[in-house]
Amino acid sequence: MRYRRVLALVEQGADAGPALGAVRALAPAAESLGVVACPPPRPRPWLPGPAAPAPAGLADAAWLDRLRQDAAPLAPRLAIGAVPDLDPAALAALAGDREVDLVVAGPLPAAGGAALSALRRLRPVAVAWVPSAAAAAAAQARGPARELLCVAPGERARAALAAFLRDHGDPAQRVTLLSLAPPSRDEVAVALEVAGIRAPVELAGGFGAGTWRTLETVARERRLDLVVLSRFPGALLRGAPWPAPVLVLPPAAPVRSVLRRPLDVPDLLDGGGPVRLRVGYAYGLGRNPPVEDQELALVSDGRVVARVRTCGGEAELPAGLAAGSIGVFRARDAEGLDPVAAVERQVAVLRPGALPLLPFDAELGPEDLALLAGLQGAEPLAVRLRPTRSCHLVRERLCAAGLAPRVVDASAVLDEGEAADVGEAHDAVRLARVGGRLRAAGFPVAAIVHRGPHPPAAIGFEALEAHQLAGRAWRAPPPAPRPGSLDARLDAATAAPAIEGNRVELELENATARRWLLEAIRGARRTLHLQVYLATDDDAGRRVEAALAGAGRRGVAVRVLVDSLHGLHGSFGLENPLLARLAARPGVEVRVSRPVAAVPSVEDLKRRDHRKLVVADGAVALVGGRNLAHEYYTGFDEVRVGPRTPWREVPWLDGGARVRGPAVAAVERAFLEAWTGAGGAPFEVTEPGAAGAERVRVVVHRGLRDASTLEAYLALVESARSRLVAVNGFPLLLELEHALARALRRGVRVQVLFGEVTPTHGGEPFEGPWATARTAATWLVHSRIDTLVAAGAEAWLLAVRDVPGWSPELGLVRPHVHAKAMIADGRACAVGSANLDVTASYWEDELLLVVEDEAVAGAFEARVQALLAGSTRVDRGDPAWQRRVRARDWARHWPGILSI
Repeated sequence: MRYRRVLALVEQGADAGPALGAVRALAPAAESLGVVACPPPRPRPWLPGPAAPAPAGLADAAWLDRLRQDAAPLAPRLAIGAVPDLDPAALAALAGDREVDLVVAGPLPAAGGAALSALRRLRPVAVAWVPSAAAAAAAQARGPARELLCVAPGERARAALAAFLRDHGDPAQRVTLLSLAPPSRDEVAVALEVAGIRAPVELAGGFGAGTWRTLETVARERRLDLVVLSRFPGALLRGAPWPAPVLVLPPAAPVRSVLRRPLDVPDLLDGGGPVRLRVGYAYGLGRNPPVEDQELALVSDGRVVARVRTCGGEAELPAGLAAGSIGVFRARDAEGLDPVAAVERQVAVLRPGALPLLPFDAELGPEDLALLAGLQGAEPLAVRLRPTRSCHLVRERLCAAGLAPRVVDASAVLDEGEAADVGEAHDAVRLARVGGRLRAAGFPVAAIVHRGPHPPAAIGFEALEAHQLAGRAWRAPPPAPRPGSLDARLDAATAAPAIEGNRVELELENATARRWLLEAIRGARRTLHLQVYLATDDDAGRRVEAALAGAGRRGVAVRVLVDSLHGLHGSFGLENPLLARLAARPGVEVRVSRPVAAVPSVEDLKRRDHRKLVVADGAVALVGGRNLAHEYYTGFDEVRVGPRTPWREVPWLDGGARVRGPAVAAVERAFLEAWTGAGGAPFEVTEPGAAGAERVRVVVHRGLRDASTLEAYLALVESARSRLVAVNGFPLLLELEHALARALRRGVRVQVLFGEVTPTHGGEPFEGPWATARTAATWLVHSRIDTLVAAGAEAWLLAVRDVPGWSPELGLVRPHVHAKAMIADGRACAVGSANLDVTASYWEDELLLVVEDEAVAGAFEARVQALLAGSTRVDRGDPAWQRRVRARDWARHWPGILSI
């Protein structure tokens, strides 16, 4: 105990031993002691009438001498006096003059309790009371209090007690905590570190109807030296059977905002990199929103160790902060408060350990949580995937199930930002991604435990449901290499191996893509495999139809695979005339993927096969974003365009690759899997020899099973050091938007080329079916670019002008950008079918070619830069653009399930 300036109240003529013993126990190193002799109780008559006068005179001189003699050893400065009555105002003034930090009262008359309560209200000072039942034991005290019982009816009481134990506790003490809602042992450990408490603390059960029985039990089991309360118990002070002296702490300073919403903070992860703090509001309706940007104070060891400013509810902890637990509070509301008392949430900082780690979905049901609680030899860790559930409520569920109340937030681990566009259907994949991040950070992840219904792909660990846990012997897996380079990131997150010895050509020209396609079909001698998302019976479709039919006639095995729903063939009784004719051609087999016959589910509508590829004779492969339709394979200068031209006849910007070499086999294996999944017969895939020097990865993404193409894009973004170029015409996944914003903050030049979903001329949309809906979709696409523009990115709207054969009335034409491409530092690039949106990232099957070759990437970047040079850069200072930004701000929160 570290009280230094003490005021002791004793009854005149009574035994002062209990009060002095309490001083000895609570202030063993007191610097000053003032002893005030109070008058004995006034006798009252049995009949009504005025009270009898107080006994004449003050304290007996001999009694005062004994008191002085007994008190002298307790402090180097001693003052003794007497007062005629217990006047709280006079006592408060005396305490103020002497700068008292502790008032001790021996057994006093009934009026004493009321006087002490009033004194504490007038002067914020700790007050110790020696009840009659404990007087004899208190008088015998010869040293500091060692056995303490702390009673905490609520969170504010626990905070006050924590501040007391920080200031007055020591390792030689033993503290028992009695609380209304008893915290778990893990929560106690966190609280001790946050508050800087050195004394060991044990739990003694709940506070309530059995409180006195618990007090008696604790008193029997150990000889209590002190009971500590945060609030004055009023009449209970005299009437209750307190087994030891009672210390009532000073009143806590009020928090400024009484009606503020509580904070919601997950536990933190420290894997050697930046430690991200994510702070939201708890108990909101729907999503728990992030806190507004503000300063937060971080507390450890009983003091503020750092202050951070949030942006979108997120902040990074300062480097080198080695705390194992952190308290968090809003700095603006807590000026002048004790930091321990001001703490609003306490969280653990988790670091890699020795036990195998089992990250699990925090929404698992009670039976599944019970299975996890019964595991031996592994450490379960809750992962919050649903932002509608506060971490506080998750921790309550975990404690009720007997699990450690540790919960990390998926959005914080993945650094997704707000991630409002991902839904519950993606939770299993996101959990697997969290497991991958933890493994890459050095945590010994042995398995994840998901809710299904689809088992996600996992790299380096298992993906299990709770019923599969029983009977397993858990072993910590070997440590994973730290994914510092682009290569290491792609290895860790995509499961797509690097393939050497390829020749790769990239294009952003529809005429070139058409030429490559027709050359591949006409040059095929054994097999020709073509897969698209949709096929249209128009000039481009019929031209390819004729080439495929010719290949079939000359004995080539032609296999055509189209998504049933978007190809309008085989779902709901629909028949695509182009595909129907092809299916009737000799040597041509047509199949459709995932036909929908009945009332469709959300998964039926969203989980489609979006891949576009061609493989000829297993020797050459074409991959990219083009479907089989006019707008994909017609060059800007190959068609006449006027103001009344339908939008589908205005060519789009798209991109693709032609590959020769061993990577062709990886593309063909992806087609084989999709083909057999659609009911086609298997066929042999042979691996061609080396055809060049380019290094390639064929990244295959399976909807609701993995997020491989998303991870490939993120690897490019995170590895970029100087510049990053993205070509994308779909609404950016908020996680990718967040990653690009991080790249900007670390000094990377970010350029984005995008377009109008409905092509426009002179600012007006071209006409045609669905033009109005597509124009509305443009707002969604542009709303995801606005944030990047505000952060400093260069956003360029594709522009086409002065094309021969186009009407001069058109003015500036802005086509749709359908290409999906990214280039990092001019040394690596990606092109394929995967858009940078939530649908491609999670729902649909995709294929992306990642080329790690400086010559190829540099030439591709030069082609994009030529397009940027003729396009229009968004000026964030333009008032017209700013008005549009404000008008479409709502679109940022468009539900991901309705994404185009």
